[in-house]
Amino acid sequence: MTHGTLRTVALLACLTGWLARAPLAAAEPAGDVPVRAMSVTFRDVVPSVSFSERDFVDPEVVKKLQSGLPQTITTRMFVYHDRDRDPLAVAALSCRVVYDLWEGVYRVERQTESSDRTMSVRSLDGVIAQCLSVQSQPIGTAQVMARARGGQVYFAVVTELNPLSQDAVQRIRRWLARPTGSELNGNAFFGSFVSIFVSRRLGAADKVLSFRSVPFGVPP
Repeated sequence: MTHGTLRTVALLACLTGWLARAPLAAAEPAGDVPVRAMSVTFRDVVPSVSFSERDFVDPEVVKKLQSGLPQTITTRMFVYHDRDRDPLAVAALSCRVVYDLWEGVYRVERQTESSDRTMSVRSLDGVIAQCLSVQSQPIGTAQVMARARGGQVYFAVVTELNPLSQDAVQRIRRWLARPTGSELNGNAFFGSFVSIFVSRRLGAADKVLSFRSVPFGVPP
């Protein structure tokens, strides 16, 4: 399979076609959206997030990853101002994983907005490290995040196994090629974390994990 073909693998799932009309904090039932620990650092006002999703890999996921068939794990990371209904910015991570039954290694293509790498890892721990452990991932730009300066933001994450949409494949590739990076500029393609989580319309993927952070203060 050529490198160009590998790049056609989706970063994102088929999204719901509407945006929620209220911020997550106002829309969610108490305790309905899981809160997870994240490490967040700011460079000026631009946040970088770190977190682990090791528990995403349950026995069914292990079975799929070891099947020898291509598997895709995608993660979307949103940042919200605490009073806004729509995300300020988004980052994305995609891994295409194929277990080589003859060599006993996992072939991983890892793609973000800024990099596209192909590697071999010998264990599921290596797959988790590359695909489900986010380390110092920046989200947004100084221009976008200036709107939240001195206020509070929270982060929301949606991770999916095998999202199924060829249209999404093409749209995310075009999005990744934009010079504006993670700025949304009114583009609703990425959808809203609220609509994805609250609607529960998650049948387009084999497995979905969604969660949010506690609020973090943005430097003034």
